[in-house]
Amino acid sequence: MKAEQRNIFRLLVRGQTNHFGNVIFDYANRLLISRHPVSAPFLMMLYQSSESLAQLIFNLLGGHVADFYNRKRILLVTDLIAALATFVLFLVYNPENIWALILVNTLLAILYSFNSPAYRAVIRDLLSKTAIFQYNSLSKLIAEIVSVVSPLLALVVVSQLGFRYAMLINSFSFLVSAWCEYRFEILHKTESSKSKLGQGLKDGLVYIYKDKQIFYLLLTAALVNFLDAIYTFYLPFTPIFSGFDNIYAYILIAQSVGSILASLIVTWFGKRELGPNQYFYFLIIGSLAWIGLGFAGGSQLLILVLCGIFSGSVTIFNIFFMSHIQTSIQPNMLGRVFSIIFTMVGLFVPLGSMVASWINLQNWSVFMYIGFAQLILCFGVLRLFTKMAKS
Repeated sequence: MKAEQRNIFRLLVRGQTNHFGNVIFDYANRLLISRHPVSAPFLMMLYQSSESLAQLIFNLLGGHVADFYNRKRILLVTDLIAALATFVLFLVYNPENIWALILVNTLLAILYSFNSPAYRAVIRDLLSKTAIFQYNSLSKLIAEIVSVVSPLLALVVVSQLGFRYAMLINSFSFLVSAWCEYRFEILHKTESSKSKLGQGLKDGLVYIYKDKQIFYLLLTAALVNFLDAIYTFYLPFTPIFSGFDNIYAYILIAQSVGSILASLIVTWFGKRELGPNQYFYFLIIGSLAWIGLGFAGGSQLLILVLCGIFSGSVTIFNIFFMSHIQTSIQPNMLGRVFSIIFTMVGLFVPLGSMVASWINLQNWSVFMYIGFAQLILCFGVLRLFTKMAKS
């Protein structure tokens, strides 16, 4: 097996093992918080917002570190610390101590702030440009297959073993990730001169601002994440206001199925040249599915179909968007560009959580309002791209 193929295999194992553990961990935590007898909305807002705020604070530093230090070592150290933290949580777990869950989740978010830009940047060190799109499509496909299994296993783990074993599974997944990262073979070493944090981040901001396509995509992604934060906030409450038992788990599965089908579609679309403005047509489809949820509350099957359509449209958008960045940005700028992107996107997640907690609209119409807002956003951005093309 060639070195590049070995790297693809290790990237897939690393990413999907980690994804598997995180899905079970997050599912158990959110379900436990949603059952809190007194402060469920407040605690859900705090759980979601603390994660986003931690990433917001440390993302820029993580991107700078990823560009000027050993990316492989960053991945290895952060995953080992995450494995230790979740294992300690497993040992001291107490279902009444929600604050411990929030604290560990915040620590994981800080580690992720260093891990994520290093991971996305190291792909350019491990793979050729022609292999990056192939890896992103395959990775998303396998990730969603894992996501189908994870909620089912989460149900089994929580019902048969209890919430604490979700922490143990996540700890083991971090260990597997660390082993794969240790075996990475660097094929394209990126050289970058040292720079102070302020100057390095300034260079990244200037780079993004000059690339108007990336700039507009970044602003749109930030606003879409604001809406997605509201959507994610209300999903754990769907069993309460829908009357359908376990609908939350079924929605997660439906979204995974939609993403699997979408990843297969991307394989066909990947042979065609699509401009960044064309990615938004897929988000429009997702917006219409969101709007449909406002009228589908009485049919569990229709709810699942619409959630699958929404997830599939976002999957296609994300694969094209991520591949575009990884192949078009200069290698020595990737860490900072990714950190700036996810920092800007993350700015709107806590705001979305707070707005969702404030309006407290626990019925299907909240998804319809989200859909209308995203639809207006998509048409506005398409108009901007049209003007940019004519100028």
